[in-house]
Amino acid sequence: MRVENSDGDVSELSVPDDLTEGINVRAVGANIEFDHYRYLLQRAASAHDVNPGYFANPHEHSNVQDAERYVRLHKARSGPIHARDGPIAKMAHLLENDRDGYRKLVQNERDEHGRHLPGYYHTVTLGPRRTEAAFPSHSLPKEVKHYYSREAAGMPESEALAHPKLGASYQVSRWDQRLGVTDDDLAQLTEELEETVLAVLAEAGLPVRPGDRDMKGEIETRGPYVPDAYFEASESNRDRNLVSLNLTRIEQRQESVVIKHLSDGFSPVEWESLEKLVTDGGTVSPADIADDYGRHVDSVRRALKRLPDLIEHDYGCVKLRSDYIAEYVHEAVEQARDATQRAVEATAKAAEAAERGVDETTSAFIAFCARHGIEVDDRHEARLTLRMGGVRDAQRRVQQAYRLWVNAGKDPARFREAQLHLGERGYGVAWQFL
Repeated sequence: MRVENSDGDVSELSVPDDLTEGINVRAVGANIEFDHYRYLLQRAASAHDVNPGYFANPHEHSNVQDAERYVRLHKARSGPIHARDGPIAKMAHLLENDRDGYRKLVQNERDEHGRHLPGYYHTVTLGPRRTEAAFPSHSLPKEVKHYYSREAAGMPESEALAHPKLGASYQVSRWDQRLGVTDDDLAQLTEELEETVLAVLAEAGLPVRPGDRDMKGEIETRGPYVPDAYFEASESNRDRNLVSLNLTRIEQRQESVVIKHLSDGFSPVEWESLEKLVTDGGTVSPADIADDYGRHVDSVRRALKRLPDLIEHDYGCVKLRSDYIAEYVHEAVEQARDATQRAVEATAKAAEAAERGVDETTSAFIAFCARHGIEVDDRHEARLTLRMGGVRDAQRRVQQAYRLWVNAGKDPARFREAQLHLGERGYGVAWQFL
């Protein structure tokens, strides 16, 4: 049997070897329960005097090609879903991990007419491996999307189509298996798609049913949902568990990878390689890193091989494994730069103090403060002031500085009464930290 598609291309119809006689049907519908298709197909056959018994027992090779579950949200409430730090973007960035599997992020804010519409078409597509990472109990490849109709930008708010959908759809092209049409298969499909939609809503801080409290603690009567021509904005009687996206677990795992390497310490070549990858913002080759820092390319390659959890190799180029890891590494690189600068300043201030005849203990106090970013205002006619807005673990640093101050033979009472400027954390007095 040969078939012709809409483009005029002719090909042989693929028929299972064990099928001697059958009827091939492709059923397409919208806003219909997945388990109703077989019944409707039999009714349609009867209407054309075809024996409905032909469709009572679908062949084992019968399969689902596409399916979606959605809710329609009020456009004033859906922003947290498609925000740059919302669940769609998080799933894309935090599920960048290794070269196995599939992940794709699309963020389009303009419609086909070029009109700006925030959240117009935002999607993340996850293959089975990435799906299991976000939803350990799921296995089907999916696309999660926030999208508007094509003419939404020109519609009044009273129209249902002026408001976006949040949908989860089955992606048959993203794996080499198939989902059948048995009752169990269709139940799994329904459950996974609905749980995905509910999880994204919950992750965005939206109530998942009427009567729930929103993020401000207020009870929503209809919630942020908009009725349309097919569905009322009312609670379904379907019993469905609220499944966590598990992004926190993924985030913590990626953090722990970076922390492990930081605690073990980086070699100079490793630091330089990471700095290049962070500041370049894309994919570079080991030769690029070697040229920029005057290193031998083999030294760079050896350094990169020691960072398999952080770096991905692909066709002679390297890049950081995920945007989240990149942000975390960038922070570490910046801190390292600051620490190096503070160390240089501390050495210079200590040398300057020595030249002025300041004793060694006082020089140690000056160097300590410079090294940790503590600015000291010690004018004798005024109150001692320590500015430490960017200092982490302020209590420990104040205690260390106090010991060095006392060792220098300075008045302990003056330090204890010192005013602390803690940046966004406000102000304090030294004795509160001792």
